[in-house]
Amino acid sequence: MPNDAREQIDSQFAAARTAWQRNDVARAEALSRAALAAAPAREDVAMLLAKVLQSQGRLGAAAETLHAACVASGFEPAMALRCAAFAQQCDRHAVAARICDDAVARGTVPADLLALAGNVARESGDFDAARLRYRAALQGGIDLDRQHVFGALANCQRYEDPADAEIAMFEQHFADARFSPRARASAGFALAKARDDVGDHRAAADVLRRANAMVHAVWPWDAVAWDGFVGARRRQRVVAARDVTRHDFVPVFIVGVPRSGTTLTATLLSRAAGARDRGELRTLRFVAEQLIAGGHLGSSAALDEAAQLYRTLAVQDDAPAKWYLDQDPLNFRYLHIAAAMFPQARVIHVRRDRRDTALSLWSQDFAHPDLAFAYDFEDMAGYMEGQDALMQHWKQSLCVPIHELDYENLVTDTEATLAGLCDFIGAPAGGRTPSEESAPVQSASVWQARQPVYSTSVGRWRHYAPYVLELVQFGERN
Repeated sequence: MPNDAREQIDSQFAAARTAWQRNDVARAEALSRAALAAAPAREDVAMLLAKVLQSQGRLGAAAETLHAACVASGFEPAMALRCAAFAQQCDRHAVAARICDDAVARGTVPADLLALAGNVARESGDFDAARLRYRAALQGGIDLDRQHVFGALANCQRYEDPADAEIAMFEQHFADARFSPRARASAGFALAKARDDVGDHRAAADVLRRANAMVHAVWPWDAVAWDGFVGARRRQRVVAARDVTRHDFVPVFIVGVPRSGTTLTATLLSRAAGARDRGELRTLRFVAEQLIAGGHLGSSAALDEAAQLYRTLAVQDDAPAKWYLDQDPLNFRYLHIAAAMFPQARVIHVRRDRRDTALSLWSQDFAHPDLAFAYDFEDMAGYMEGQDALMQHWKQSLCVPIHELDYENLVTDTEATLAGLCDFIGAPAGGRTPSEESAPVQSASVWQARQPVYSTSVGRWRHYAPYVLELVQFGERN
């Protein structure tokens, strides 16, 4: 490319970046499109355009922009990895899978890309393809300190043979002191899951006790900070947004203690009500934290802007719906802000036997510091008490309706329970999702959400009671 042409592209890109920083979205899009047309393989230009489109809720267009850039670059592996990760974050898993598959088809790729391809396949429900990618990532020397591939691999099937070679591999890595405690713990959670599958609960409990201790030692939970957080939320007051007349958009916040059944609830309700399942959207926590940090809870204008951003990122650029399900369980922390933005919203609070919830938390290897309480039973109990207090406060102080849903009813009397949920959100029962494709599941419940509804998880804690006496301290209900 001639120098003058390169300089013109660089100038357009710089101007687009400046416009983006000034929130001049239209100009940023026009300039970045012009630069990308002249240099279709430029990753920095394509990524800027993708971010501009993402900010407008045009997530499909953003993902396709990056796919086209990968095509132009010949699927250069490092670029393909970054672009596929962006598409995955946009919940455009079909595009992310195309990028990964085309990159793999062209030759040797880094183990990180293989692991990402496995994640994309697993979150889409293609567990066989995910297993192939994870095993290839392991063979390619994936960094087990950064990528918890063992746990992901273990959650792609139910093990039936105690002598399965994968179980032996998990056991070997769990015992190998050459790995960091965090990497060993990841293998331990995988090993415990496999031992549970084959019914060896004693061995699973022993491994879980050691794996949780490893994580708790390097990732402690601040119980004092949590108590302070709950108290601060209960004291906060939020003014109502002014633009609250959009009843064609009804957000449904499905909340609860993690591992209480929020993902399954959203998956089933989306099918029953024709609602759009946005997974763990994470947008409410973002706008809430921005409003709180900026001291804007008393500004109707700021609430209007936050509500518009939430609506834009929920509606996106795929088939429209009236009801949008946000299954981030931790949204219970900011329901006062959700109610101020959307008085037409509905909240479903999923409750589950605390002993089953505690065991499920203790059995899971999480990747976010918000879940650091899950590695110690005392921390779990304190977290649940705070969640109880906050939900009780919201029920007494907020005008949006809150429906209490028992997980056990959902899995044992599914049809009637879903009919009640449809009635609660105002949707006709027996609807269909706007898309024939199932929404990607990025939570820890990805396997369960893809299976037929089963109730074997009810009372599962009893298998562990002889080996995990701490479970007895938990009451029956969240």
